[in-house]
This record gives sequence, C-alpha cells and structure tokens, in this order.
Amino acid sequence: MHLLSQRPCISFVSKFFPFIFLIILSTTFANAAEKLRVSNCYIGGAIIPLWVTQESGLFQREGLDVELITIQGQPAVAALIAGDVDLLYCIPHAVISAVAGGADLMFIGSIYNRMQYRIVAARGIEKPADLKGKIVGVARIHDVSHFYMRLALQRFGINPEQDIRVVAVGGQNDRVLALKSGRVAATIVNPANALILEKSGFKTVLDLEGLGFPVIGNAMAVRRATLKERRPTLVKYFRALMAGVKKIQTDPEFSKKVLAKYLRLKDRDILDENYRFNSGQLLESVPALPIEGLRYAIDSLVPTVPAVKNLKPESMIDASVLDEAVKGTR
Repeated sequence: MHLLSQRPCISFVSKFFPFIFLIILSTTFANAAEKLRVSNCYIGGAIIPLWVTQESGLFQREGLDVELITIQGQPAVAALIAGDVDLLYCIPHAVISAVAGGADLMFIGSIYNRMQYRIVAARGIEKPADLKGKIVGVARIHDVSHFYMRLALQRFGINPEQDIRVVAVGGQNDRVLALKSGRVAATIVNPANALILEKSGFKTVLDLEGLGFPVIGNAMAVRRATLKERRPTLVKYFRALMAGVKKIQTDPEFSKKVLAKYLRLKDRDILDENYRFNSGQLLESVPALPIEGLRYAIDSLVPTVPAVKNLKPESMIDASVLDEAVKGTR
C-alpha cells in the first residue's frame, strides 16, 4: 500500500520535472548573475545601445543582471553619487558640474561623440544669415545646445550675443511646439525632431554635424569606488555594450523594433530616421571618450559653473576598463 500510494506523486514529479528544473535553473542564474544598475538621464534614440543590448540578451550572456533605470536630468547624477545606481549613461555636463563641486566621479567611456543637432527655422528663413534679428529657442540658456549653436552661428558671421535673441523653451518636444506655435522663429533639435518639423513645412537651415566640432556624446560615469571594487563587472558591461552596438549595425529590423517599443514610434519615416542617425558609421564600435570633446564640454559650462575652469579633462577619465574589454573581444 505504501509503494502504491507513492505512484501518483512519482508520476506528478516526472511529468512536471522539466518545468521545475527550468525554474530552479533560472533562479540559480538570477542569484549568480552580477547586478548592475544603469541609469540613462533622458528618453531618446541615442539610448538604443542600452536598449538593444538588453533586449537581445547580451548583458545576460556576460553574466550580468542589468537593471535599466530612467532618471531625468540632474537627479540622475544625484542617484549616482548616492549609490542608488552604479553607472550613468548621459550627456556629461551634469557630471562635470558635480565633479567641480567635489563629487568623486569618473568617466569611463562615451558613445555618439558627434554633433547631434540641426537648426530648423520657420518659413522664409532659408540660411543661417536670415536668423539675424530673430528669436531662437534652446532648452536652457548656456546649456550644451546653446553652446554649440553659438559656435555654429559664429562660423557664419553671426554674433550670437547681438544678432539674435535666445530664449529657453525646454526639451526637444517643447522646442518643436515652440516653433510650430510661432513662439520662436528657429530652434535647435535632433535629426528625428528636425524631420517632424520638416514634414510640417519648416526647413533645416544648418546641420551642425558637418562643422567638425569636438564633441563628447553620451558619457558613461561611475563612482571612483565602483571603478575600484567592480572592475570585472564593468569590463563585462563594455563587452556586452560593444556586442550590442554590432547588433544595431547588423540587424536594422530588430533595432527598429526596439526603437519603436521604447520611443512609442509609429511613423515609419521618423523611425527610419531615428535608426539612421543612431546606427551605421555614426555609431562608434568602441565607446572611447574623446578628450577634446570633454574639454569643449567643460568650456561650455564656464558661464554658469565657473568652478569647472579648474578641472583638467585628463584627471576625469579612466580608459583602462574599456581597453581591457576591447582586448577581451579580439
């Protein structure tokens, strides 16, 4: 009777053993994987390296359990300093300001080290010289877009302090709306938003990408303590990220699906432009940080954060983790 009473139990275990095994295996992997909290400080097409690397399982392949966290703007740097996130993927200016204030942060890499802006204007404005006497919208006065717009207009003989009036109107969407409503005669936006405006009859009068300014794009920053204590984890992160970049370049359909998911895009033209701008030759296969770009970023902050003028770009960069990751992929 005892043996007979065990048969239903044995049958049940045999039937469901594969599922039980998978649960145990996934739990074991989750416990064994190294947790890494990575924050991006905005939502935009340039976050695609993180998204594709995550969605294609490349972080998992390196034994990482990566949590992607969006924290908009300055609070993202505060979260990094507090240890609430381990790595920040963002334009570098807030980190530079924090370092000038005493924060112990380091840059370990950067991606999209190229100009990401176009100046788009209302009907009747055909070239940069036509902007004289007009109101031009930026996100914030003396922010990075304002800094590069000033440099660009100077190339065309325009004095940005006297020939135009600059107003702060907010983020990319706010700038699009400001131009559409007539609040500004021109604004500076990324290529995808430039395409949206062009579809509404506005004109791109200047593509800053061709001007050759040194740029630092989405810089990756960590606490110095993290760099010391979790070096092998950061090496794995870079190996996965570089594999994600290759995936973007070789699998456009998958990459576009990821963009559509995270950006909630349905317009095929805008989706294609987002992919074009954030892939191919415009996307660095190795996310090295250009020191001249960092120097330009520091200079752009001097009007609003005077303490940054004492910073030396060389002292803010540790390229050794990326170098180690690159050697491991050869």
